Amino acid sequence: MNAIEQEIDVPTKVQRIRFVAKIRDGDAALMAFSDPAPCCAVLGDAAAKPDREDGSEAGGVLDVVLLPPATAPLPQQASPLDMQAIFVKYRGVELTWRLGHATLQCDPGQADALLPALVEFAHYERELRRIEEEIANGWTQLEQDKALAFDVTPADLARGEAVGSRMNQAFGRRIRYARIEPHLYEPDATLSAASQKLGAELREKARIEARLETVDAQLEVYEHIYEMSSQRLGEYRAAREEHTLEWIIIVLLGAELLALLAQMVWTLKP
Repeated sequence: MNAIEQEIDVPTKVQRIRFVAKIRDGDAALMAFSDPAPCCAVLGDAAAKPDREDGSEAGGVLDVVLLPPATAPLPQQASPLDMQAIFVKYRGVELTWRLGHATLQCDPGQADALLPALVEFAHYERELRRIEEEIANGWTQLEQDKALAFDVTPADLARGEAVGSRMNQAFGRRIRYARIEPHLYEPDATLSAASQKLGAELREKARIEARLETVDAQLEVYEHIYEMSSQRLGEYRAAREEHTLEWIIIVLLGAELLALLAQMVWTLKP
């Protein structure tokens, strides 16, 4: 139980949304996503643990606590353990949201209409957060690899495969970013007006537009450095191979010359 649930002593309804790659028999499908990869949101048992076999462990879980409007207002200050929580309040709807958990206070009839907004936002925000974390975790390695963009030594050739793998990861992040970006600027147009309103409020409070711009700039840094590093490694490897080939040719020509000289000396003997 989190700090918010402890402060609100009223009966609550908790819905667990699991994001899975594959729907199993008995799952109640809520939404389907195609970006950045096929995924489905299904309604699960709030008391059950995520099942690794169905992909929910990788796709994540969202627990939604539903409260009636007569409840005391939700706390507007995050606890030290909940610093990333965001709060939305408008027209009788109050929401506190953080990664993997949301508490929604509204009329019971509104809950079903607003739930898709939470599910959609949770899915795409989680993917954006995943890219942000991958970028943050890769700065140290990028600092070490940036020297390859302008200088390559023989010892660096052994790093070629690893650098190529990191370059592939950088391009993979760019592809994932390109696929989720349109969904993060505004809610899906097929959602209800109420869901679109809540989704827009969530995006504003979560500073999605600013985060997208930051991630875009950081991805460009990764791509630029790894493109140059890969190019320099390729040029250096090609130059070494050409140099080796030149020496092989020189040695063969030298051997041929020695053979000719030996033949001439042999023929000139009395």
